[in-house]
Amino acid sequence: MCYSRGSTRSTRRAPASRPRARRSSGGRMGRKINLREALASDPAPLRAPPAWTNTEVGTVNGASALHAGSGRLDGSWHRQTSDEFLLVLEGELTVEFDAGPLSAGPGEAIHIAAGERHRASVGERCLLLSVEAVGMKRTDG
Repeated sequence: MCYSRGSTRSTRRAPASRPRARRSSGGRMGRKINLREALASDPAPLRAPPAWTNTEVGTVNGASALHAGSGRLDGSWHRQTSDEFLLVLEGELTVEFDAGPLSAGPGEAIHIAAGERHRASVGERCLLLSVEAVGMKRTDG
């Protein structure tokens, strides 16, 4: 960095396209999560396609669980005790509701309200991130 004489302030700024990482006053930084690696380490017994793999990859403030899922899925009808947010990273996800289906592709998400009856399905390959309450319960139906 260049400093002007007698100044402790930088005269150069980072390019706008490259944001700088900042540390909190405690010197701690966040944690990077590689979803592909997390899914590859899942101990699920069904490793070959078309199995669906779902792995918890973290929590946020102890209130939200982050799950990554990939593979092929033809889910059964169910309800859950909290909202769920499904962000599609690759492939296509379809969630069927009593009122009809919703589909989402890469960069799109589907919000499912608590208690809403639904089922999810994905094609040959889908990678998604699910955000839900810790301890969320699912019931058939």
